[in-house]
Amino acid sequence: MTTINKYLKPGTLSSVLVKNRTTSTISVIVFAFLALLAGYFAANGLSFVTFAIGGVLLGILIVYVCLFIPLQGCYILMFIGFFTAFPGRLLDKNLPLSTFCEVLVLFLFMGTYWNAKKDENQKGNLIKYPVSILLLFYILYYIIEVFNPNVENIIGWLFASKRFAIQILFYVIAYRLFNTPKRFKDFLKFWIIMAFIAALYGCYQQWFGLFQFEINSIDEHEWGLLFQGGTIRKFSFLEGVATFGCLCGSMAVITIILAINENEKRKKFKLFFVSLILFLGMSYSGTRTTTVMLPAGIALYILMTLKNKATIITMVVTIFCLLFIILVPVDTPTLNRLRSTFDSKDESLNVRSINRKSIQPYIYEHPIGGGVATSGVDGRRFYPTHRLAGFPPDSGLLMLALDIGWIGLFVSILPFVMFLYQGIHYYFVIKNKQYKLYIAAITCSIFSVIVTLYAQVSIGNMPTVFFIFGVMSMFKRLVEFDNKEHESKIIEG
Repeated sequence: MTTINKYLKPGTLSSVLVKNRTTSTISVIVFAFLALLAGYFAANGLSFVTFAIGGVLLGILIVYVCLFIPLQGCYILMFIGFFTAFPGRLLDKNLPLSTFCEVLVLFLFMGTYWNAKKDENQKGNLIKYPVSILLLFYILYYIIEVFNPNVENIIGWLFASKRFAIQILFYVIAYRLFNTPKRFKDFLKFWIIMAFIAALYGCYQQWFGLFQFEINSIDEHEWGLLFQGGTIRKFSFLEGVATFGCLCGSMAVITIILAINENEKRKKFKLFFVSLILFLGMSYSGTRTTTVMLPAGIALYILMTLKNKATIITMVVTIFCLLFIILVPVDTPTLNRLRSTFDSKDESLNVRSINRKSIQPYIYEHPIGGGVATSGVDGRRFYPTHRLAGFPPDSGLLMLALDIGWIGLFVSILPFVMFLYQGIHYYFVIKNKQYKLYIAAITCSIFSVIVTLYAQVSIGNMPTVFFIFGVMSMFKRLVEFDNKEHESKIIEG
């Protein structure tokens, strides 16, 4: 046992299992019994029971990891967040993996709290961060919405509050866990790799077609939304095309900015290749709103770093790429879908504009909104007789204005505006060039996502909700890293 322990890293799942002697005689007997039980169920045509038992045991193990090894638990949570829809498509079953992720966030939050005493780096002053203060105001306003007189009960509020709570809890979790420069870099690498894999799978769907189980999972209503311009919009293994498109677009902004600032040719080539695959995945999603993500993100980067030579080159290349997409005489469904973003005569865009104008009087008359979860599909589900039930918001901003009013819209947008302000401010005050680059790349990426709120509900869906609220709190960590390094240099000097 001492020989094995020599090769185990402390605080990892493998070290915990060995130190707790799970390979003991009792463990072997238990696993042997479970194997025999699984064989019995399979032989009697009850194999689903075997999978259910296996799922429960795996769930218990994941909960254990979240409580006692929270850093690894966080990566497991984010990984599952990418695949909340895929197993359900594969098995043709409605699996509540999104709910499972929400439960895991609660256990992970408890795990970070219990382990805080063991990790000195977890100490900090997140509550004094301007974004945190504005989020607290948003939380208070959200609680006030319980008393909205335009709804007869709080069922919709209770349902939506789960998503809201997950965002806030993960905001705190990320600050606690990713508390060293290495952990922050590993977090960013994880998201780039996972987004690349998702984009690669989306490219496979485009080049070789969907699998039969994926086609079978699309109902008649979804088929009408996905089949556009003679082709099916691709969703990879994520829950939908909008989530897939926004993920690829936002991460492409990061990889492009990292690539143009990379001096090592091999790494630069890899980052540009990843950017290309992400761009293709974004294009194949057929989500027109994501077409503006790259120009928006790069435009902000240009404004932040206008004096850099690499910035000027990026600006010229971006303009030429945009002109190529719009003007190139090539007729393909993907390019036509992208071009329709800039077509003011497009029917679906005009329908959305008409819907927005028709509902504006309601927004003006209801400053605190019709009530949480009263518009769209949620409204039809929880408040079928409500004025907003079934009304298609087709926009994150419009949905907020309808549900929590124009006052709530203002309160909910403030934390993101402050985040952008902090990002630009930190870029000019941070001294470490690497941290400065991360600040610029992530600020531009989140800005590109915020832009999509005009036409998509792009913030709040898994897995991107973990990235957005994670980096919002980790910006303060980057400043803390930089201050510590600067202070140590002063002391040494």
